[in-house]
Amino acid sequence: MNIMGLILGSTAALTIAAGAQAGDAVVADPLQSLDMQPVNTCDAYGTGFVPVPGTGTCVKVSGQVRYEQGFSNTTRTTHGRTTMDFETRSN
Repeated sequence: MNIMGLILGSTAALTIAAGAQAGDAVVADPLQSLDMQPVNTCDAYGTGFVPVPGTGTCVKVSGQVRYEQGFSNTTRTTHGRTTMDFETRSN
């Protein structure tokens, strides 16, 4: 009986261990499922230019944001400025 109990116990332990390994989740790379194409930069026009799909045009968007705040004994002043530049180049 002791040998039969040992065999049944070993079989049960191996079954549990195999089931634990099979239950591990497989984590897939979320970016792998996306149909991503590399961005073709328009190097001939300089850095920052990217092509507009379906056209021969390259575009560059740039700009700046500026914010100033001043204090004195009686007043508080604030100034803000936003600038955006759109530049296009074509073949």
